[in-house]
Amino acid sequence: MLLHRTLATLAMLGLAVSTALAGCAPSAPEDLDQGDGSSSDELVTERQLGGSELPNKTLSLTFDDGPGPRTKELAEFLGKEGVPATFFINGKNVPGRQMTLDAIVEQGHFLANHTQHHLKLTALAATDVVREVSETHAFIERLQPDLPFLIRAPYGAWNGRTAKAINATPMQAYIGSVYWDIGGELTATSAADWDCWGKHVSVERCGELYLTEIRSQRRGIVLMHDVHGRTVDMMKQILPVLKAEGYAFVPLLDVPAVKRAIATETSMP
Repeated sequence: MLLHRTLATLAMLGLAVSTALAGCAPSAPEDLDQGDGSSSDELVTERQLGGSELPNKTLSLTFDDGPGPRTKELAEFLGKEGVPATFFINGKNVPGRQMTLDAIVEQGHFLANHTQHHLKLTALAATDVVREVSETHAFIERLQPDLPFLIRAPYGAWNGRTAKAINATPMQAYIGSVYWDIGGELTATSAADWDCWGKHVSVERCGELYLTEIRSQRRGIVLMHDVHGRTVDMMKQILPVLKAEGYAFVPLLDVPAVKRAIATETSMP
């Protein structure tokens, strides 16, 4: 059930979102839950899932807006390094890249739904929300029919009306929307890859800013965008540094807030 039907505790999240060009543009999340364990939510809630409950020096890597020209290369690099990742795909980018989706799954990564055309779901009619999710769901279901389905709303734009539209369909088994803790804003001490490339920040400098933010936060869901080739270069630059500093990498399915949502869904009659 999308955004799960009963959220006991959810984590806090970061700030950032994708632009219509396949990058991202910052925007305030519509509703984020700190998650104190005291909530008693209705069947459909707009709260999003984050990674602030992960152990110290533990990260979950997520990549949005692909598959892109170098996504297969990225998936194979991470697979060789033994680092799991979640790829939130836009269905419009799938045609001609079936081998890339196959490689993502073969390398032990996870496919998740970032909608078909990267539109702001909260601005759409319910029928259009369902269409945006269902068209991309068709690609994911063929490759991962027996795994939980996760969604991330483009621009972080999510609310109860959007969740309800999807909950009224057979896709109610979706979990999400999944937010992020790191990688949402380009500042003097944090980074957003899409904004780095738009502002001509070098791969080296953008990577340094990601490392600075990660060292400050020390845990969480990391947001990047595999549709950009420079993001692949940056990931190859910073991953050895993070490993040398003792950071661990876990699948998104192992993030506590996501695990609780999945457990809640599977326990529903």
